[in-house]
Parts: sequence; structure tokens; C-alpha cells
Amino acid sequence: MNVSPTEITHSELYGILLNSVAPRPIAWVSTLSAAGRPNLAPFSFFNALCVDPPLLGFAPGLRQPKQGDGSHGEPKDTLRNIRETKEFVVNVVTHDLLQPMNVTSGEYDPSVNEFELAKVTPLPSRLVRPARVAESPVSFECKLYQILDFSPAPTSGSLVIGEVVSIHIDDAHIKNGRLDRNSLDLIGRMGGIQYTRTADRIELARPKVG
Repeated sequence: MNVSPTEITHSELYGILLNSVAPRPIAWVSTLSAAGRPNLAPFSFFNALCVDPPLLGFAPGLRQPKQGDGSHGEPKDTLRNIRETKEFVVNVVTHDLLQPMNVTSGEYDPSVNEFELAKVTPLPSRLVRPARVAESPVSFECKLYQILDFSPAPTSGSLVIGEVVSIHIDDAHIKNGRLDRNSLDLIGRMGGIQYTRTADRIELARPKVG
């Protein structure tokens, strides 16, 4: 079977991408609006992009337009807040946080405080205004580096790139002065409504060449 992206529906292409490009890490992004309203939402189009400078990137899509309004869809609260304030925090998601994270995935009114809705604790950040999630073992404070906007269609979105300016690590996950990767029971996003745990791991050394 061979398919061309231009010859299948958006839904079919979306399904192929999400079911095969997986598991995807989840950025649980906390932001503040210009008026100071907190927001917390998850995004699975997310990854580390660079170490020097330290860059993280995630891609929020547009909210689907209301039927008959003629618009191309509205920016999600997270994207709008970052455009306004140029700051955000990426919190990692563990198995224990799967349900609270899912609660925050709804398209709520901007007045809704997802920290309260999900019953997670906001903690002050060190260098940015948005709070971090206290229950997350690792949180990255970010300043906006760049936003790449794609075509203005209802199925489109943007790539948000942030420069990490401060990292919070729960001391319970520090071993011999370093982050203990084996202690992080992280969650990955699969296709549809499926998630996976990353606790089952395989160690594989790279081949030595030369």
C-alpha cells in the first residue's frame, strides 16, 4: 500500500501519523494570559530540539471552528498566552499524572483554571511567571525562542520553540548527583486515545566504529 498525503482525507492522514510516529512524549504546558489567568494543557507533538542552546518545541493545533462561522479556527489558549507573554513551562507527565493530565486536555473556556480542575498544585517558577506543576518530577521554565506558523487552515497549527532557562528536578529522582532516568515512569502518547508507559526499557550500546 502506498498513499499520497494529498489524496487522502485529513482524518486519514492524521491517523497514519499518530499511529506510526509513536510513542510521543507529552509536554504538559503551563502558561499565563496577559491578564494573569493560568492555563495548563498537554501536547504530544513535542520533543527536545537542541542542547546548545537548550530548546524544546511543541506544536499546538487550532481549535476547530464553529460550524458556519467562516473562520479558520481559533488559536488555543496556550498559543495565545505564549504570544502575549513570551513565557511557558513544560512539565513532564508520569503514570501517576495520567488522569490529571487528561482532565486538562479539554477545550475549556479561557476563564477555567486547569490547575484547579485537575487538582494539581501550582508552584512558583524561578525565572518565568507561569507556575509549574508541583507533582511533575521535571519542569522546564522556557522563554519564547520562536514561533513558526503554518498555513491558516482549520487543520493547521504552529510550532512553538522555547529556550530552557531553568530546570526543576524533584530530589527523589536524583541519584549520585544526576537525574535517575530509570526512576521516571513517563507516559507516551500513541494513536487515538491510547497511551503507553515507558517503564519497560531495553539497554543497547551503539556499535564502535574504527
